[in-house]
Amino acid sequence: MKTSRKSGQAMIEFAAGLLVLLLLIIGFVHVSKLSLASLGLHGEIRAEAGLAAMQSSMTDTPEAISDWASGTDQVRFTADDEAQKNQPAAATVMGQVVSHSVQRESDWALLTEKSILPFSMIQLQKSPNLVILMGATHEERITRVPVDPFIRDLIYKKEDVAVKEEIWMPLMGGLY
Repeated sequence: MKTSRKSGQAMIEFAAGLLVLLLLIIGFVHVSKLSLASLGLHGEIRAEAGLAAMQSSMTDTPEAISDWASGTDQVRFTADDEAQKNQPAAATVMGQVVSHSVQRESDWALLTEKSILPFSMIQLQKSPNLVILMGATHEERITRVPVDPFIRDLIYKKEDVAVKEEIWMPLMGGLY
């Protein structure tokens, strides 16, 4: 009689352990689906932003990030922050970037027309309108990943999960 009791307890422990293992595997598969969707979406919009950056001309007025506003969590420099675009401070920010591009001001004299750098980079320090030279192209997209029924019943209670990717690609005269 004792043997059947122990084997019954072992069977219940095995079933409970198998259930936990199954939950972990299903969770891992779902996180993998979300990661693959995010990675694929990131690659797509990076390619589009890169194409837009390469096709931009000096007559286009690109977007420029002048600062970042805290998002809903009210903590700066986190994922929910929003870019402040084309604010008056953008030119100041661009000027600071340019001034920190060389160690000494005299280093700008080393760049000549015969340099292998693109003309827009050579003229960077002299440009009155840095926003056009150093603007950015912006791409953003959201995709939805369906939730497996088992996880939906246990955790999410939603049909799908939104995955958002956002890219800011600097123009820099056709180089990115």
